[in-house]
Amino acid sequence: MNTMRKTFAAAALAAFAFALTGCSSYSEIARWRSTNTINDGEVPLASFVTQNFSYKLLWCVPLSTGLPWTEGTEDIKDDFDVKFFADEATIDNNLVSLNHAMDLVGSRRISQLKVTEDDSKAWSLFLVNRHEVRTSCLILRPEEPKDSQAAGK
Repeated sequence: MNTMRKTFAAAALAAFAFALTGCSSYSEIARWRSTNTINDGEVPLASFVTQNFSYKLLWCVPLSTGLPWTEGTEDIKDDFDVKFFADEATIDNNLVSLNHAMDLVGSRRISQLKVTEDDSKAWSLFLVNRHEVRTSCLILRPEEPKDSQAAGK
């Protein structure tokens, strides 16, 4: 009977760890093909969103966290990019992901930046706290150099 309890406890711990890693970070670029304008004639190239989660035991012991999006050439990242016993769900790390997205799109201009943080304290019988940092914005078309604007007039 004692062996059965140990096996069950190990399986439960493994399932719990897998559940935490399965929902730790997500980033996406949605490229636009529209010529609609915002902000007095600005043309958005893409929208960007990233979510990063961290989980803590009893609100103080870090269990796992998602990592910022810093590599790859695809417009979406939703893999198991996880670090255990750390807390990397921060606004700074989400801005690192935003910089990578701007590199992929080819523009350094953004609009409508929105950052939210949320702590879900009522998760898993109050033993595990989930902290979420979400960042979203529009990535705008790069400005034309002043020389080409003057040449067009």
